[in-house]
Amino acid sequence: MFMKTSAAALAVTLLVAGAGNAGAAAVFYTDFTSWNGAVSGFTSLAIPEPVPNVVDPDSPPNLISGFQYFGTGNASVNYGGVTFSTSALLGDGNFFNVGPTYSGSNGPLPVLSSQGQSTDLLANILITLAAPVKSFALNFDTFFGSNVTFTLSNGETSTLGSGANAYDLKGFFGVVDNNPFNTILLTSSDTALNINELKFGASVSAIPEPATWVMLVLGFFGIGVYGARWSARRVAAA
Repeated sequence: MFMKTSAAALAVTLLVAGAGNAGAAAVFYTDFTSWNGAVSGFTSLAIPEPVPNVVDPDSPPNLISGFQYFGTGNASVNYGGVTFSTSALLGDGNFFNVGPTYSGSNGPLPVLSSQGQSTDLLANILITLAAPVKSFALNFDTFFGSNVTFTLSNGETSTLGSGANAYDLKGFFGVVDNNPFNTILLTSSDTALNINELKFGASVSAIPEPATWVMLVLGFFGIGVYGARWSARRVAAA
């Protein structure tokens, strides 16, 4: 006695099995040296100096120097083809580029900063790359040492603690993943979430891995063999 199985069901089984075996889980890093040793190369993107745009009548020449305001809630900016944005759905915070002129000695580099206005909402920054990659890293920190959660567009997540170093970013997040991703969402319950010094690997096409192609071919071959045997069985029965 044998169980009848449709060709479609067999195809789904084989393809799912192939897809499941193709990609390895993401590997996360908390220091640059280890992450750098796991990648073959990367592109760096530094946050540029801010262009002051906040008017203060009492401050000559009427602009507060050292930081740039992008908006509250939904706000964004693009540097080097990479888009940085905040969402009002997650938090009602302000989005800034804060330079060392404004932050003083506590932060030698410009940073992007999401600063919340409500304690029950999340400081958040969504990073959207121009194309999918398999490796990514940045520096981060917060004002009060809250955890920061990193969510990739392929579903992988990691949560790291922060050192409460304000604009002097001491935290490092790095990831290497066989499954390509093109967005990284950072969220934190802290009053401020700050990032700079991005690093990411070469762009890749969001196509199946070689192992996936092998399983796909085997899957379709299996469907063909199954179909041929089923047809032969029906002829014999007739």
